[in-house]
Formats: sequence, structure tokens, C-alpha cells
Amino acid sequence: MQLFSHIFLDKMKIIESALTPTEGYINSFIRNTVEGWWELEVGLPKTWVFDENSKIGCELIFENELGKLIKVFPKKNNIVIDDLITFVEIIIQTNEKITVKEKEFTNSMQEMKGLLEEKAKQFYEELDELKENSFKNLNNTFANTLNEKSKVITSEKPKTSRKPRVSRNKKEITTQKKIATVTEETETIDSDKK
Repeated sequence: MQLFSHIFLDKMKIIESALTPTEGYINSFIRNTVEGWWELEVGLPKTWVFDENSKIGCELIFENELGKLIKVFPKKNNIVIDDLITFVEIIIQTNEKITVKEKEFTNSMQEMKGLLEEKAKQFYEELDELKENSFKNLNNTFANTLNEKSKVITSEKPKTSRKPRVSRNKKEITTQKKIATVTEETETIDSDKK
């Protein structure tokens, strides 16, 4: 009896080690007595993909928001349970590779998004600075060039002597008009006498 249990335990260890890569995915082993072969029920995450080939079939049994349950079965009599387990391993490995690729892509997109956000931030900062300072700088530059031109133009004009200005108030102007009128009348009278 002890020999039998020892052999049984050794066989179980072999089976368990063969099932280790599929641990957490194989739900049950079912014996199809009509066809005479083993079938596996396998639980997969909802986003995972699977497909069949010419020797092993896959069929969706159930799906909800948590995941899906598929049946993996032979299409020919010469397919053994080890082949089915290997096929489940391929499904797992393929989907893990897809997950890694998707994660790499997502990380790459996040990195690129960060770089684009930084570039956009720099662009808008430069744009705001340009909007804020361009007219100030242009106006100052323009004003300076105008000042330089007026200096050049002023220095090129020949200097002429000016007559001093006489400031006059209203009273003086009125008095001068009266004098001019009297003078004109006197001249007219003098010319008549002659």
C-alpha cells in the first residue's frame, strides 16, 4: 500500500509540474466519453484572445465583465491531454506577450505625451512672452530710430539767425494800430498838399 501511495504521489508531482505554467487558468478536465478524449475548461481575462488550429479547437462557453471561460478540445483522436495543456500554455504566453507590448506602448505614449505637453507649455510660454513684450520692444526700437532720424535731420538743417521776438500784449497792439492809422492819414494829407 505504501508503495502504491508513493508512486501515486510521484505521478501527482509530475502532473502538477506539468500544470504549473497553466496554474490559475485551467478550471477543469472533462472526459468526453462520446469522443473518447479529454477536454479542458480554461478561464481567461476578458481582453485576452485565443484561436484554434487544425488539430485543437477552442470554443467560448461563457463571458462576462470579469473574463471568459473557453473549452479546449482535440479535433483528432491522436491529440493527448499534454498537447491540450501545451496549447493552453501557448494561449497564456501569447497573451502575456501582447500585454507586455501594450504596456510598452502605453508607457511610450505616456512618455511622448509628457514630452508633447512640455513642448506645448514652452510654446505657449514663448507665445505669451512674445504677445506681451513684442510691441513694447518694437515700439521702443521704433521710437529710438525716430529719435536718431530726427537728430540726423536737425543736424543737417543750416542754422539761420533768428530775429528776436517781441512779445506784445493787447494794449501794445491796439496802440500800434492807432499809430499806423494816424501815420497813413498824415501821409495822405501830405500827398494831397503836394
